[in-house]
Amino acid sequence: MNFVHRILKSSSGGSSESIQKLVQNELQHAKLIYLGEFHSEKRIISFQLNLVKELMKCLAATKKKTAAAVGSSSSSAPTTTLHLIMEHFSVDMQPILDRYQQTHQHQQQQHPKTIINSHNDDDEEENKAFEELVTSYNEEYGTEGHNLHPYRELLQFCRRQSGTTTINNHQDNNNNNNNNSHCKVKLHGGFIPRNQAAKLNKETFTTNSKREFFQELSSKGYLPHEHEPMYHALFDTTTDNDEFTLRGSREHKLLIQSLMSGIDIYSPLEEDDEDEVEEKEERDDTNDKMSRLYQAQLLKDHAMGYKIASLMMEHATPTTTTSGGGSVGKAKNDDRYLVITGLGHLKHYTGVPDCVNGYLRQEVLSNSSTLDRRSIALDLLQSVTCPPIHSLSGRSRSGGNGCALIGCQMMYEIYLEEIYPPMIDAASKNEDGEIEDDVKRRLLNNLYLQNPTLLDQYILNSDVVRGPMLGYADGLARFQKPCADYLFVYDEDDENEIDDDEMVDVVVQESTISGTGQCPFHGQSKEGEDDAVAKAETIQAYEQVGKTAGLRGNVARAKAIMTYLGYSKSDIEYLGEDDIFNFQDTGETVLDIGSGLGIDSFLAVRDCGADDVCKDDNESDDKAKSFVVGVDIAQSEVNHATTRAIDRGLVVPDRIRFIRGDVEKLSDALEKASLDTENIFDVIISNGAFCLVPDKRKAFEEVFKALRPGGRMAISTTTVSSPKRLDPSFEWPICLKMFANLDEIQPMCELIGFKNVQVIDAESPLEGMELPDDDVEVSKNDDRYKIHGKYADQYEFLQSLDMDELCQVVTVYGEKP
Repeated sequence: MNFVHRILKSSSGGSSESIQKLVQNELQHAKLIYLGEFHSEKRIISFQLNLVKELMKCLAATKKKTAAAVGSSSSSAPTTTLHLIMEHFSVDMQPILDRYQQTHQHQQQQHPKTIINSHNDDDEEENKAFEELVTSYNEEYGTEGHNLHPYRELLQFCRRQSGTTTINNHQDNNNNNNNNSHCKVKLHGGFIPRNQAAKLNKETFTTNSKREFFQELSSKGYLPHEHEPMYHALFDTTTDNDEFTLRGSREHKLLIQSLMSGIDIYSPLEEDDEDEVEEKEERDDTNDKMSRLYQAQLLKDHAMGYKIASLMMEHATPTTTTSGGGSVGKAKNDDRYLVITGLGHLKHYTGVPDCVNGYLRQEVLSNSSTLDRRSIALDLLQSVTCPPIHSLSGRSRSGGNGCALIGCQMMYEIYLEEIYPPMIDAASKNEDGEIEDDVKRRLLNNLYLQNPTLLDQYILNSDVVRGPMLGYADGLARFQKPCADYLFVYDEDDENEIDDDEMVDVVVQESTISGTGQCPFHGQSKEGEDDAVAKAETIQAYEQVGKTAGLRGNVARAKAIMTYLGYSKSDIEYLGEDDIFNFQDTGETVLDIGSGLGIDSFLAVRDCGADDVCKDDNESDDKAKSFVVGVDIAQSEVNHATTRAIDRGLVVPDRIRFIRGDVEKLSDALEKASLDTENIFDVIISNGAFCLVPDKRKAFEEVFKALRPGGRMAISTTTVSSPKRLDPSFEWPICLKMFANLDEIQPMCELIGFKNVQVIDAESPLEGMELPDDDVEVSKNDDRYKIHGKYADQYEFLQSLDMDELCQVVTVYGEKP
């Protein structure tokens, strides 16, 4: 799939590399998979098609492996069917689906050597069969109203797999070794017709007319009959005013209300909100319009739930043998089930999944006539109420074990343009504050290709994902499960496609970690885009630093460098060997802005007395006011620094805290951390971060704003000696292009309003430092990400330059009047 997408896992907050890995590692043994979609979305359907293909491959491979283990051929084993139940077709449309698939089966009997994946979408017969399906769908029934054309390729693939097919992988083709897999796909309609569900919302019923209405639905096979055990899961027996109120749940009702009205059901509740919530729910219960809408929604969910549960029971064939480990009443069918419907019918395992479980449960509890069915139902119920089991030894007797829910999320709702610094910068350059489409696409693609883990963090931290997927139990509904086990997040911009040769660039990220390859941002920036590219490069690089910061570094080498840079012996001893190798860049002052892994922030805690506060409850008033805030653009570094602060016994967040933020938008970062945005700090310090800030003026203005009157700044940064000597004929590192002109700094700060501005030579030469040999004991931690020297070959020409003549490290001091 050549477009921006991620597959996130709620269990770990991590991601799956691809659909292939998702199926192989997580889903291949699942008995039942729910997939919640947004209808007719091209890229969701692409995901669905690839999912079905991978499931079929794994089913075929499993059958072949099982047959080899018992010394038989897969052709002698029962056929395994992947049942695809779709909302788009009502239950009474089953004849046209059967006809659609049977025409292919007839052709296959005449030409049995059908090869999976060797089809042509433009094949005349395939297209003719599909158009006949569409015509029947619209003219013979016309109740559902879905546009089937976006699903053409998916439906055609399922049609080709509707009979027992021969699956030839490339390797099998080369060896002329055909493997009859006996795997097929069966299409099913899953919903009650829309016009039937609408009656429950629009028509007025008496008790008798409502009873007749549900009896009619049962007679048509949409719902269970009164004599069936599953019937006991249909209605809510706790209500007094209506014996024909469909069974639902509080969580599900709140979910449907939120989808209709937009109420917030995920934000954490305060204790004082509980009474107000109860009163609101009581009002909603008496809202006749909302109750009608909810009952109509439930009718659809119950119809699909009954269809799925009945289908699973029907195809879980019992064995009649009592030898070889089998016993009467045990199911042996290996069929699997994939349900595709709107996400609102599935979220948090409410709606359809709850109905499926309820029907199977009643088949276990209320079936007194057939031991076989009770045993099968219990086996199925146990299977669909647990996560997929990867080990074959843990598989259900009904074939496959576990249930998984996949949801979908459009990328635009992540609002990257409000949180991703390169996009914010690009938008700020336009008068209307909007980012141009081609620039947004380029920045999004670069983020996806170069730093997908950072993209994952942005997604997981967004309001639209964080609450439903991670904080689902904290809000109004108090859900028991996340919105989905796996979330397919995709760029909905169909025009934004990534070329095959661009996809190859994904390996750059791996080469970056290993220290080989070319700088991923080399030659990418266009005229006027250096700022955005520089910020993207900075984020990517320092995110990698944060992820590997826990690996032990070379202590002797770190001590030598820090001594050379002006850190005292007491500074080094205070930091200790667990943190000393995590210092950041050159300078002579402590960190605040660009706090990195926390080294200079820890020294600042000591110097301002905040660490003494941690140990002495009788601190002075001055010490009681002391605290340190570290701001960094890389979330992984913020995470690492916070962890180290806790490990060091510091009081987090009262005396020290680390927050993610962009110095050019410092006020926004402080506001998100619930801190004042103006007149808050006595001292603002930075050690090496300012040289990477594209817009120095914005950054210094933010510093001025955050300082209290009388406050002071000490910013250590690298500059280009005046006049600038960056010959445009060279391809300079993007970070070097960001260095300020030395002569511009003082007048810029004075114009902003700083007084007593001094630009002091830090006397920190960039060349000539001698370092001890690498510590053999830490050689195993070569995976620690290093910023400098990664692309030495690419920028080899720098070695011929006198960097002390070209650049100068300075400390910028200024006071706010």
